[in-house]
Amino acid sequence: MRSRHALGLGLALGLVLAVRVPARADELLVGALRDQDGRPVVGARLAARDLAGAVVGRDRSAADGTFALAVPARPATLEIQADDADPRLVAVPPAGPVIVLLNHHRAADAVPSVADVAALPAGELAALASVVPERFTGYGIDDRGLGAGYGAVTIAGLPFYRRDGSDASDLLPDHATGALTVTDPLAAPWYGDRAGGGVVDADLFDRQDAVRATDRDAALAVGTDPTVLLAESWDPDGERQLVAARAGGMLGPLRASFVVLDGSTPEADYAGVGLDLSAATPALDLGAHLALTRDAAVPSSYTYGAPDVGSVGEIDLDAAGRGPAALNVRLRWLDDQDLYYWASEAHDDAALVVGTTRGTAVKTTFALALAYGEDRVNQDGSTGLALLPSLSVVAPLDADWSLHAGLGDATIGTPGTPIARSSLGEAGLTYADHQRLRADLVAYADGDSDPREVVRGYAASLGWEFAPLLSLRGWAASNGELASEFAPTYYGGPLENQTVASDVRRQLLWLTWDAPVRIDLLLRNGAFEGGVRIPLSRRYALAVGSSRRGATRVLSVGLVGR
Repeated sequence: MRSRHALGLGLALGLVLAVRVPARADELLVGALRDQDGRPVVGARLAARDLAGAVVGRDRSAADGTFALAVPARPATLEIQADDADPRLVAVPPAGPVIVLLNHHRAADAVPSVADVAALPAGELAALASVVPERFTGYGIDDRGLGAGYGAVTIAGLPFYRRDGSDASDLLPDHATGALTVTDPLAAPWYGDRAGGGVVDADLFDRQDAVRATDRDAALAVGTDPTVLLAESWDPDGERQLVAARAGGMLGPLRASFVVLDGSTPEADYAGVGLDLSAATPALDLGAHLALTRDAAVPSSYTYGAPDVGSVGEIDLDAAGRGPAALNVRLRWLDDQDLYYWASEAHDDAALVVGTTRGTAVKTTFALALAYGEDRVNQDGSTGLALLPSLSVVAPLDADWSLHAGLGDATIGTPGTPIARSSLGEAGLTYADHQRLRADLVAYADGDSDPREVVRGYAASLGWEFAPLLSLRGWAASNGELASEFAPTYYGGPLENQTVASDVRRQLLWLTWDAPVRIDLLLRNGAFEGGVRIPLSRRYALAVGSSRRGATRVLSVGLVGR
């Protein structure tokens, strides 16, 4: 029944979203991207900006590295963001194509590229996120165990995480995720509850493989804009299914992007819808994000039929000035409604956030949120207000070395508390030669108010392309944790508030050979994993993988296609 429902919804979405409003264009800006070896740069994100800094056109580079942006008039600059390369901002010549040379190297970015995500042998979202430096996985996904060990996990920008600890890390089928977007904990005032443990978004539509068919999972992405994605995996705990669609276009002066998805797991059914709008004035970039999601646990004998249903509604309104001293303003609101064992619970998280980034050599980023929280259980409730500051500084020491430090507050979203805070302080040293090597060392301390917990630790990460097409990436983190909890002082004794100490250590090593035959070898928390992709033609490849899912070794083999 679920498979027929997902397939029917996917076909309906494909028909409905096939109609879109074309963008007005008076000129076509064309060009090509090449790396230092003359190879085409595929899938780079390009944004054309006018003299005022407003975005007037967007595109992705094709398989041959070429691009074509439909723009109302010839832009002033072209912003380029490519996987495994430093961001570039180039001036657009008065006439002719734009040819740009990018220095491609795997040490440029700690976040896995679209090609990395497709090639990794373990395709569940938590396993993909764990290759990002210092991302802890287990019950959920968080950055270094910060924010009481909870991070915010979204799917295509839609929030499925709830204040009871539920999140989206176990919802998606394997290899449904095409790319990862990761946000630093010091940006938490902009995002709200649980962002003090970092934010990870699973992008479903920015993907390398349009077709995937193995003995463990399958996926099919049809179209570019609109795009429809069907995905399913057969996991040790049961089947996971997903159908999702995205469409975008111009609605008068507004650029709009619409996302809808519906899925199921062995334990829950979920669905969500989101809308993003953007516009520009001569002085401001304006944006709005609206999202609504719902998830419901599948009834089982263990819960005696008790309901466990949650919904999350979110609205973000943004205004950003232009220029080196511009202010950014966000008004955000998130409402979490839960029905759990016949108890109605709700939590509101809202804030007015103002921030700016100053400096060229020494870059200083500051944000301040006036946060409001409300927590309700049945008819009883409480409210709270808090100021949440965040400050980060990056200071270069020379061409290769830089210092970075930051302080910031965030909200945890603890049930029963309108505003539970966490406070983070960190300092680190980074080396990046912008050619082959990047290394980072950071020390940090985090204190939480409810539950009362202190985390102190250090972490190191490395990205090193030590030979052409051969790279080593990895990270390690060590935490000392002090938590206040109720426990008996002796066996069978009364519960008393005690401080419990514990140590947490996580590490990962990842070796990649990226020739025509791609080989990935990983050592993740003591377990070996590996994947091989063997090209069969320009479009198709044979994919073989071995990974761990809990205590189970999972082997997969099948075909993938661009």
